[in-house]
Amino acid sequence: MTLELRELIEGCPDVPLHPAAGEDGLGHHVTWVHVLESTQMIDYLAGDELILVTGIALQEDGALLKHVKSLYEHRAAGIALDIGHFFMEPPEDVVLFCEEHGFPLFTIPKSAPFENIARPLCRRLIEEETKERMVSAAFQNAISFPDQQELYTATLSEFHFEIEWRYAVAIVQVENYAGDPYVRLNLIAAEIRRYLHRDVRFSTVFSAWKQIIVVMHCDEPQQLRNWGRGILTIVEHALRRQETASIGVGKLTKSIRCVSKSHRQAASILKLQSRKKLEDRINFFDDLGAYRVLLGIEDPEISREYHTQILGPLIEYDKESDSDLLDVLRCYLNHNDSVKETADELFVHRNTVNYKISKAAEILCMDLSKLDSRLQLLLAFMLMDMM
Repeated sequence: MTLELRELIEGCPDVPLHPAAGEDGLGHHVTWVHVLESTQMIDYLAGDELILVTGIALQEDGALLKHVKSLYEHRAAGIALDIGHFFMEPPEDVVLFCEEHGFPLFTIPKSAPFENIARPLCRRLIEEETKERMVSAAFQNAISFPDQQELYTATLSEFHFEIEWRYAVAIVQVENYAGDPYVRLNLIAAEIRRYLHRDVRFSTVFSAWKQIIVVMHCDEPQQLRNWGRGILTIVEHALRRQETASIGVGKLTKSIRCVSKSHRQAASILKLQSRKKLEDRINFFDDLGAYRVLLGIEDPEISREYHTQILGPLIEYDKESDSDLLDVLRCYLNHNDSVKETADELFVHRNTVNYKISKAAEILCMDLSKLDSRLQLLLAFMLMDMM
């Protein structure tokens, strides 16, 4: 729900800002309004600010153009120049630069105090930020307390998030932070928010437990895939040095009341990614194959009981004997019961594999030549991945 510069100006019709150049950049996002008369303080900008300038310190030839170029390089949203005190009109070189680079240039009439410009614009930005926080809080309630609809439906409806729309949750997990995790997470979340605002009008982005949570209104699975891959591109571009990221995307819901389920699916995907069971940096619930069925088990106790019943004896034997029968058995099943391929991967002799597989079958009281036994074991291993 971040505002574009065009939306901000149109939402404050009484503010006397007159477009002079760079109207192609009116889609830039804007977070605040500052007065900045010198390039010496420009490094303090965070980006996406609208800059007000009188030009009092920029009257030398080329000084204003240099200032404008610096603002553009620091990703300011645009510049508004006071006309009538130090500049009678915007210099031609400044107009040309802003037009060529799509950098919005506005003029402010001499009779308009800067306070009358900044105050209403900042008020509108604060209102929008408040809405964003309320929407994020409502979706957090929808995720944490899905059955208590009074905690989220009224707020989301107020901001035009329809209850019966379809939604999906994506979770971004960043590892090996290059700096303060809180700061880095917020910066990456801001980049995702900018991207979504261009294409996904009804969405929200917030941070929780060193993760970035994205909730999107979406109608079609292919649309969700496109947006998910777009998020991945934005995140990869924002990463620094040793940082890595993984993204899990839950299934499209039937309504806003099912957002918690999509969140749970996305979280389960990240768990599988962390255990190297999924190779891609972004994974969608619809692509998980048999894991989709297992993740649909509502009672986690059922999964734990099944896992313990099938693999428990072998796990206990490995602990007591300091052996690796469980790992060998899984490798054997992953290679479609090929002793040779199992031996090659584990760098052991085939006789060693044969002995350990026979021992595992004995401990489990299973005939591994039977398809039913192998299916039970594969299912137990997959459940173990999810725990």
